[in-house]
Amino acid sequence: MECIDNRAVREDISRALRSGERAVSEVVSVVLLLGVVVVGVGIIAVTIYSQPAPEKAPQVDILVSDTIGAISLTHNGGDSLPEGTFYVLADGEMLVSPTLQNGAWPWSIGEVLQYSVAPAPERVQVVYSGGGGAVLLKSATFSGAAGTAGPDVPAAGGGGELHYDFDTPEERDVWVIDQFVKMLESNSIYLSQSIKSDSDMWKSSGFFNFTITESDTVLNLSKNNPNNPETVPFTVGQKLSIKLENSKMRFFAIGQSGWHISAADVTIYRNDNKLDYDYIVEGKINGFTDFTSTVTITTASSEHNALYTDLYIYNVPKITGACSKKITLTHIQPAKPTLMILDISKNDPCYFVGYAESITGHN
Repeated sequence: MECIDNRAVREDISRALRSGERAVSEVVSVVLLLGVVVVGVGIIAVTIYSQPAPEKAPQVDILVSDTIGAISLTHNGGDSLPEGTFYVLADGEMLVSPTLQNGAWPWSIGEVLQYSVAPAPERVQVVYSGGGGAVLLKSATFSGAAGTAGPDVPAAGGGGELHYDFDTPEERDVWVIDQFVKMLESNSIYLSQSIKSDSDMWKSSGFFNFTITESDTVLNLSKNNPNNPETVPFTVGQKLSIKLENSKMRFFAIGQSGWHISAADVTIYRNDNKLDYDYIVEGKINGFTDFTSTVTITTASSEHNALYTDLYIYNVPKITGACSKKITLTHIQPAKPTLMILDISKNDPCYFVGYAESITGHN
């Protein structure tokens, strides 16, 4: 049997360890670093997951009314709001000590909150604070001493598509119409007055802006003489602006195309350049984007000439009968889903169906 020199073996092992000391040190450092990272991630995870999950902001429709000396908030549908989960700002100042009329906490549909204010604010905001952060639920702007501003429409939730199966096209059409009507009832304003003379005609100011997306958009325009119009085309990408200033107008819109317009005493712009016309004898906008409007309409008022008036706000009648009050609708636009009718005529009934940021004077 071969003899082994134990001392030589120990010397060889010792040399091997000394030559590999650096490699072993690097491995140990990596292991320690990984350990620190794992511990750090664990601490962060414990910190994050030990906190309560963010609370989803409520979906609520709020009708804001400004009467003399008070702000009224009507819960017009959606989630109930417990006391202390939201606050109200009037021109940036927090309002306190509300009176809950027609009900008890939590604030639910049909119930009215009232805050004392003086003077009347220009802007009212309702802010939800119950989820650990601040979420704006409603912002209403007023243009007079008393008024109403409609509820914000909550943005649709993201993610996924909805799929519906219908046995027949007729069943599908009935469903579509039903959805259309329900949305309009909860997000539209209807105003009409029986105009009896030129002095009763609604006053208007503001503008409509469109960026044209369809090449067959044309307006038949004239200057002074509506019986001899010129056909003026608008090409894709051009901006069309229509400015109203005590104008007569018929405006019908549904969806993003098929918008019909006729008007008198208006100013027309193409790419911000004024055109030498003041009549839209007939016009159709077949497609557009970047639509904006800040149109204000004001009904006539006379103590001696009360006009028959119908005013419905979100399917709730506010005026049905003779009315001598001046009513102002500010920032009118199509209701959702897109629908708008505006008819400002002489010696003829005037109509508006759509949405407005604020309504004043009907209280």
